[in-house]
Amino acid sequence: MKLLKAGDCLWPQVRRVLEEERPPHAAEGTVFAVFADPGRRTKFCGLASERDIAAHPNWIFADLVEHRSLYEVKPSTTLAACLGWLRKSGLEALPVIDAAGSFVGAVTQASLLRGLLKQERSLLEEARHYAAIAETERRQLERWSARLTELQTASRALLTVLAHTTLEKNLLQVAVEALTKLLEARYGAIGILDKAGALVEFVVAGISDEEAERIGEAPCGKGLLGVVIKEDTAIRLEDLTTHPQSAGFPPNHPPMKSLLAVPVSHAGRVYGRVYLCDKVSGEPFTAEDELLAMSFAHSLSLVLDNAHEMEEILKARASLDHLAHYDSLTGLPNRVLAIDRLKLALTQAHRQGCRVAVMFLDLDNFKQTNDAFGHSAGDGLLKIVAQRLLACVREGDTVARLSGDEFLLMLPDIEDIQDAATVAQKILTALALPCPVDAHQIFIGASIGVSLFPDDAADTEDLLRFADTAMFHAKQGGRNTWQFFAPAMNERVRHHSRVEAALRRALEHNELELHYQPQVEIKSGCIVGVEALLRWNSAALGRVSPAEFIPVAEEAGMIVPIGEWVLATACAQGRRWLDMGFSGLRVAVNVSARQFRHKDFIRRVRSILETSGLPPAMLELELTESLLMDAEGDVIAALSELRLLDVRVSIDDFGTGYSSLSRLKKFPISMLKIDQSFVRDVTLDADDAAIARAIITLGHSLRLKVIAEGVETEAQLEFMRLHGCNEMQGYLFSKPLPVEEFTALLHKERFVQVGGVQAG
Repeated sequence: MKLLKAGDCLWPQVRRVLEEERPPHAAEGTVFAVFADPGRRTKFCGLASERDIAAHPNWIFADLVEHRSLYEVKPSTTLAACLGWLRKSGLEALPVIDAAGSFVGAVTQASLLRGLLKQERSLLEEARHYAAIAETERRQLERWSARLTELQTASRALLTVLAHTTLEKNLLQVAVEALTKLLEARYGAIGILDKAGALVEFVVAGISDEEAERIGEAPCGKGLLGVVIKEDTAIRLEDLTTHPQSAGFPPNHPPMKSLLAVPVSHAGRVYGRVYLCDKVSGEPFTAEDELLAMSFAHSLSLVLDNAHEMEEILKARASLDHLAHYDSLTGLPNRVLAIDRLKLALTQAHRQGCRVAVMFLDLDNFKQTNDAFGHSAGDGLLKIVAQRLLACVREGDTVARLSGDEFLLMLPDIEDIQDAATVAQKILTALALPCPVDAHQIFIGASIGVSLFPDDAADTEDLLRFADTAMFHAKQGGRNTWQFFAPAMNERVRHHSRVEAALRRALEHNELELHYQPQVEIKSGCIVGVEALLRWNSAALGRVSPAEFIPVAEEAGMIVPIGEWVLATACAQGRRWLDMGFSGLRVAVNVSARQFRHKDFIRRVRSILETSGLPPAMLELELTESLLMDAEGDVIAALSELRLLDVRVSIDDFGTGYSSLSRLKKFPISMLKIDQSFVRDVTLDADDAAIARAIITLGHSLRLKVIAEGVETEAQLEFMRLHGCNEMQGYLFSKPLPVEEFTALLHKERFVQVGGVQAG
């Protein structure tokens, strides 16, 4: 008999992948061969199994094989040696490398089993052939006996593989198919039971998937199969239908006559049963068939016994792994796991060009709290703190307990340093609430230090050290606060906070005011409109640019009340100008997306118009292009209501967005406003000139007026006049003016329609 080698038993489900790839969804039982050379895929790095991927679902293949010793065998390695290496390494598969160092394939316990079963079948066929010859040619008896000895040797090797293989459904499927073929049966099945006797695994051979689906149910063990289980005995029948304990077959089950059923049991415990029906030859099962089936079932019971032990070992390992990586008090990751996650996050952030924030948090006066209320209360406080920290971060963030009252937070993929500052402040706010511990209301604060990748450092050690340093400075600075490591970042964020705090007082202290910039009809030179522009002269900060405080108002949720104040103030001033006789003056007010989408926006516009007395036709609301292009049902409904009110709508900064002509023509708008970025270089840049001309043409084709924003030179004005732009606004005519100066300008210019008759 040829002795099987590793090269004869290669596992068929091997997939070649590259180190940088992530594990895909693959067929059950797939082994991944990892290579480093993306061109030829010749530099072999190791094997990764489904168990490896399940343990680390977010790792790339390089991480899965990086720290593992590379066991390998040659194509000529014996199966016994392969089994030895599998047991020693604890791996599910071994790579097979030829003499030239090239990857040939992989062997697994299942592939070794397949090879042995295949050889077993081949040897059995040879044995039967020689047995037939022996009946007529006794001179060949000795040779037949030698072949039979080889068959027994292969069988013992098969049992060795089975005894060291953990239970898997695919192994059971391979086994039942091999046994069915070995005994030349038409049908075979293995049923495995749990401790309560319920069927947990059932695999069949000789029945197609369609037939199994039509049958719809596995044998429940009430008839002869129940006898095999309850009495732990084998049954061999030439016609099972004649047996008094036969329960028959369910509907759609193919008819079967002869039966061989044996229990899968070991040391008094019955794990299940193996049964076969109807030999291909039509002959009944023999005593020799029963002996072989019993031998197989015994080996399978050893596998199940081994699987139970392996399950207990895996549970113990999982428990030890949890103890090694998680804090036993809070359940949070410990320092080891936190640093591992941080290293992985930095690797991903480096590839994707993202920021990572690292926070060191130390509870203020925790020792005094521990001393005052006891260590039990201190432990309870730490648990509450851990839960509050988790509630302050995203699902993908990490909160870890380092030691004592020190915690580490890792925030991957943040867009701006303000995001880290927001989380830090959110934590302080959460911890400021009283903590109910052992009938006490304990108050605790925290000092937080923040470092950023790649702004402060590019490696784990420096980021941790810098965050710790920043936390120390936070404690030195008065406790219960947070501190960035980089002073420049601290100043930027703190200035942002100062702006927000001062802005919250601006309305109450009457620090906001409106300036007005005229909108002039190019053809006549008349002031036909005015844009209300918000200005802020803070008592604490001085004059603050709109470019600085408007985004803060948006982020802090103050843009709605501020926008409402602007609208009310502008409408009231428009009414005063109307009372002065300036009847043709249109008042334009910018409206933010958040303000426009507010559920009470239309009601507030109607109320402000009624209160101010300004005719709706004299009010123009300037909306951003992106808001209209993203319009949903509520936005479109609001535009329709504004049309019914007779309020005009214009698109501000037109040309900077992504307007769709098919959608634009459906909106009830009256004017397009060319963004000043195009007007600025309209006489110098051919592209800007082309865009400006296109906007004017588009507006006129839709029967809309077009106004150019930011006109500062005579050349720009002449360009707009030449191409038919209706109106202009910019420093060439006037900068934005306080209300008194703008009123004086109206009187001075005298180009306004007064009482319906143009004065001049």
